[in-house]
Amino acid sequence: METVGESIEWFKMKIRAIVITLIFLLPGCLSSDDDGPVFNGKDLEKMEVHKFTLEDQNQSSYSLTDDEGKVVVLAFVYTRCDDVCLLIANNLKNVKSYLTTEELSKVSFVSVTIDWRHDSPDVLKNWSENKGLDWPHLTGWGDQISETYEEYDIVPYDDETYQEIHLQPVYILDTNLKGRVVWSEYDWPVDLFLEDLRTVIDLR
Repeated sequence: METVGESIEWFKMKIRAIVITLIFLLPGCLSSDDDGPVFNGKDLEKMEVHKFTLEDQNQSSYSLTDDEGKVVVLAFVYTRCDDVCLLIANNLKNVKSYLTTEELSKVSFVSVTIDWRHDSPDVLKNWSENKGLDWPHLTGWGDQISETYEEYDIVPYDDETYQEIHLQPVYILDTNLKGRVVWSEYDWPVDLFLEDLRTVIDLR
């Protein structure tokens, strides 16, 4: 016949077994898809972004909403910049070259000038063609461009007061045009940026 002491010991063993089982099961339950993707750049957590309409190097109107349904790589450069902008442009060019044909069909690259007074469509056209950059390069006037600068934390170029050290962020937007990640340093590593871009491409 089972004693009271044996019954208590058996009960304790059952409790321990349940606790051990929960220890193994709970982490899996708690770490669900709600955690979201992990990025190398700064996670923007589905940030709402400004849906601008500007003019490209071919003097055609371009709206960010034109690329809804695609992942958008959005950069800010200007043609009179012979260091940082060239590095950003070449990095983007390299990123694009590493994408497969299928990936390219899901991504749009877009650049906006931060020197709107100088960078007319003709200037942007000559510059982008000379650099082998085959994506839209945009400019604008008045409120349409100033609002874009403000919403994307861009300091526009000014001949007298512009500092050489400045942020020229590159954004990655998802197919719903939500901000997912931003790289604010100009010398970002291509491999890590490419990893972030592919992560956004693979989002469902």
